Amino acid sequence: MSTIQLSDVVADVPPLRGLFITAMPDCLLFDTWTRPDETWSSEAAASYFGDLVRANREALKALSAWSSEMSVTVESADLLLMMFETSADFVVTMAFDRKAPLGMVRLHARRILDRLQEVLPKLESVERPRAIRLAEFLDKYAPDPHAALHRVALRTGLGLDALRNPSSLSEAQTERFESAVKDLLGLDNLSL
Repeated sequence: MSTIQLSDVVADVPPLRGLFITAMPDCLLFDTWTRPDETWSSEAAASYFGDLVRANREALKALSAWSSEMSVTVESADLLLMMFETSADFVVTMAFDRKAPLGMVRLHARRILDRLQEVLPKLESVERPRAIRLAEFLDKYAPDPHAALHRVALRTGLGLDALRNPSSLSEAQTERFESAVKDLLGLDNLSL
């Protein structure tokens, strides 16, 4: 975890229920703050927030409407989520009480983002092998990851041991692995 005191960053923001900082591109939880009475799983949520912002960015690019000032807002019965890609390194998600007026939420969100810009570090990302990212993607998005891995093994001719330890795959094997993952999940491309 980071050394940022998020409680200082979110001070005097009454409608805020949670703040999640997701490290990109791997969508890993970097830091979080939630009200003491919240029972959310911050680790599980953080990866989805990063994926949601990434998918939104790609959709806007496809429409030639992408901007670096992009944000994602999700409204539910009791929560208002606001997600911002602060840099290539972080996605910041704020969970506000749904009863708070939208204008006030936007004001609070801007103030929190300004405070975070001053304290968030610049991360040096290490590019992990594509085969490892493919295995993680399959594990995360396949309805039954265990069965999916077996299906990929059958489609590619690669052994289960090789697929369980994807760092040993050659470039050609990784291409077969990626093709099988796309076919299995019904996707034209993977956002890795």
